[in-house]
Amino acid sequence: STAFANGNKKPAVNNPKVSHVGEYVGYTTAEYKGYKYHSYYVPMRDSIKLAVDVYLPKKLEADKKIPTVLYLTRYVRSVQAKWPFNLIKDPVLTVVSEDEVKLFTSHGYACGVVDVRGTGASQGNRSMEFSPEEVQDGKDIVDWIISQAWSSGKVGTTGVSYLGTTAEMLLVNQHPAVKACIPVSNIFDLYGYIMFPGGVCQGPFIDVWGYTTRCLDNNNFKAFGPGARLAKGIHPVHKDKQSRMLKECVANHQNNFDVFKGLQDVTYRDDIQPHVQLSADAFSIHSNRDKIANSGTAIYRIGGWYDGALAKSCVEGYMNTGNTVKVLVGPWDHGPHSNVSPYAATKDLNLNVRLEMLRFFDYYLKGIENGINTEPAITYYTVAAEEWNTANAWPVKNTTNTNLYLSADNSLKTTSATSKADKVTYKIDYTATSGKTSRWNSVTTLYKNGLTNYALRNEEDKKLLCFTSSALTEPTEITGHPVVKLNLAADATDATVFAYLEDVAPDGSVTYVTEGMLRPMHRKVKDDAIYKTPYPDHTYNKTDILPVVKNEMMELEFDLLPISYLFKAGHSVRISIAGADAGHFNLPNPKPENFTVQCGPLSYVSLPVVVK
Repeated sequence: STAFANGNKKPAVNNPKVSHVGEYVGYTTAEYKGYKYHSYYVPMRDSIKLAVDVYLPKKLEADKKIPTVLYLTRYVRSVQAKWPFNLIKDPVLTVVSEDEVKLFTSHGYACGVVDVRGTGASQGNRSMEFSPEEVQDGKDIVDWIISQAWSSGKVGTTGVSYLGTTAEMLLVNQHPAVKACIPVSNIFDLYGYIMFPGGVCQGPFIDVWGYTTRCLDNNNFKAFGPGARLAKGIHPVHKDKQSRMLKECVANHQNNFDVFKGLQDVTYRDDIQPHVQLSADAFSIHSNRDKIANSGTAIYRIGGWYDGALAKSCVEGYMNTGNTVKVLVGPWDHGPHSNVSPYAATKDLNLNVRLEMLRFFDYYLKGIENGINTEPAITYYTVAAEEWNTANAWPVKNTTNTNLYLSADNSLKTTSATSKADKVTYKIDYTATSGKTSRWNSVTTLYKNGLTNYALRNEEDKKLLCFTSSALTEPTEITGHPVVKLNLAADATDATVFAYLEDVAPDGSVTYVTEGMLRPMHRKVKDDAIYKTPYPDHTYNKTDILPVVKNEMMELEFDLLPISYLFKAGHSVRISIAGADAGHFNLPNPKPENFTVQCGPLSYVSLPVVVK
């Protein structure tokens, strides 16, 4: 039966292949119930003090030494509820889940949640996100943790999104006490995955994210919905009487770097931010990957196929850091928050991610032989097959690149010889969009419009230039990075090109699979890529740009975001071309009115087909 992206009633398929994921058949008994909360100001090497919340297992034995799970947050470590709600719960955790803290403390871990420099109740200012000062603070925090009477001297670090990025950046310090790192939905390449995917400015997201952080820095929670009205504000440290230090910190944070204003200074990867005299790459994980790999800290990367562009952090982070020992990629959005597979019967997560985290920390921080170190390195979900699969390499073995060529009759052909070498003209529809509940909306709270969901794309495809294959005679699994190559001209001196991979069912319904984009000025393919990728790469440096000449054909080759997906027998493959994704990406000026695509051998999609 045909699966639909909206209102699908087809039951999810249970997978018999992978039994270890999200299950803990060994050490599962909680040692403790409840936690004790403390807060401190911890001085850094330059005397700046950071606010730290510590959660210890309740009734922890006086002589017991336990490992610590560390979170370094830019989003306020905790808030204080208004009276009388503070009598019921104090403090109230923010982006670090209380359920996660309870899980770790009940299994004999301490949890430390830190307001990074220039945020929350911490002193200092922010010259840039992920600044060298912020990274170095992590070493001082770890030194303080392992000096505590309850510390076993071993630290693991984790977190989602910004916190997942600070978790991995902690490894730059190469602190010997940091034994395990679980970055979830983190940012391996700040420019390429967040600021300018494919060289196209993700301005609307950065605008909302900048507004979010300014509200937090102002101790203003009104923007975060009705529930935030119960918050008195940032939680002061216990010994901060009358919140004097907190008030001083909040006043000082008004001088923090404004990321949205800073975006106006950036177009290219090598553009220098005037106030710091460095490019965005200086603050990015990929530029620090050698130090991270040399830390020797075991990394478990967790993410989702539908998580902005951040699925790349899982697979390309794995390819570029030899100490990444585990990878888990599910059919999830940012967080992960929900199951985005169009074939899922429910949006609920289909795997216990926190139990996976516990298994990893138990092995690397407590030495519990639970078998996680003997399992395949990569566990990934194949959408539509609705099953988990494993691999020990990326790209996965037994894949072959299969080309489908664009034809002037709007079809995809298996051989270029049968494709007409004709041109197709597309009048660009600038209302085209991937929707208000797309992967791009999931990456920050105020940008979301409910659960991440891809409705059927039949109506949207009417706005696009579509090429569709004949019905497949057998099931076809793709796992990896599809690549689109286009021989294309624009009737302007700048443009943006979006490509969508879609699944067309026998009844004509169209399901989203994945997408990619490129600003054509960045079309130069570099053999000496900035880091390892399994696809033709671009530097996005100003020194490598190629001018876009009006109505002149260009060869564009770019990757689509990684995915594992099963096209069922009787279904067709579709590539749809657009010139805009309204609401998600800024467009350059002048904007073209038309694209012209040269069909035949120079325009195709290359699919990473798994050979069974």
